[in-house]
Amino acid sequence: MLFFERASHRIYQLLSYNELGIANLPHFDSILESKSHQVYKAIKNARVVSDVASNVRDYFAPSTIREEMQLLLHKDPEEVRFKKLAETVAKLGHFIETGSAVYALPPGIMPGRNVTPAIDPKKISEEYKQMAARMKATAEQRQGKYYRPLFSQRLGVLEVLIRVLQSKKKTAFEDFIQDLRAYFAEAEIMLDIDADTCVINPIEEQLLQKEIIDTLMPRLASRFPERAKELIGAYHDMLSGKDFGDIFIGAFKTLEELGRGITNDSKFEFDEKNLQKYFPKIHGTIRTTIVKLDAHRGDKGGHGKASPEPHEMRYLLFSICNIALLLLDYNP
Repeated sequence: MLFFERASHRIYQLLSYNELGIANLPHFDSILESKSHQVYKAIKNARVVSDVASNVRDYFAPSTIREEMQLLLHKDPEEVRFKKLAETVAKLGHFIETGSAVYALPPGIMPGRNVTPAIDPKKISEEYKQMAARMKATAEQRQGKYYRPLFSQRLGVLEVLIRVLQSKKKTAFEDFIQDLRAYFAEAEIMLDIDADTCVINPIEEQLLQKEIIDTLMPRLASRFPERAKELIGAYHDMLSGKDFGDIFIGAFKTLEELGRGITNDSKFEFDEKNLQKYFPKIHGTIRTTIVKLDAHRGDKGGHGKASPEPHEMRYLLFSICNIALLLLDYNP
């Protein structure tokens, strides 16, 4: 949110004071909407005359993104189920406190001894407690599920905005691009802007490609051509958007086979015992990192997620390639 807090304020300043010399702001507002395929839609404020600078600022503002995220969360199937369960628990409050059973029978008719209650308040209460705990534990994950598409939408509209402004005053435009880069850095978001093409690129993907293609692959291919082919395959699978969990498992399996090839131990695994035996000079912190990365295979990431997210997959694959280089460079 920090990036868009900074960016929305800077864009408002840019348009409000017309730093780029835009002749017709309403026309600019309309172009931004059409060029973004109506992903951007002007946010109307309470003023009689539409304020374009405020419209664009409010679109990128973190408060607007949060509001949209909350609306999506409100419709989330799990959220809906939890709310219905909470309503049921609230209605059954008296019965839960007294331990009474609730029967689905007409008023005035008492159930027989062996009639099974249609609703068990204690069971409902326990189900509610379990779901409440699960909802609390996964709150950040569910918010991220709806925040990420909104973040990506804003980045797409920002690219359009940059392209529309590119032909304006050169010095002011370059200053704006540098500000956006600084905001990315401040928010620790690994993205950069190509001022020529106006495309926002992930920095780590460029680094990953450089490490795999330029540094690791020639050396790996000369000694272990199959392993090199497998890692290149994992890289292309990641770029094509295939299941990230499967990509990680396959890539780490490649790393494990590389370790077995280097150690000539067909049973080699990345645990503390084997690392200490075959690679004793590797720093303890790095050994711990490798062991934790290995454990990532067996517990679905250890974060309650079924698969790594795209930005996580880049990091994991980058880590695997770095470890492969470390093994190749290791001098007993």
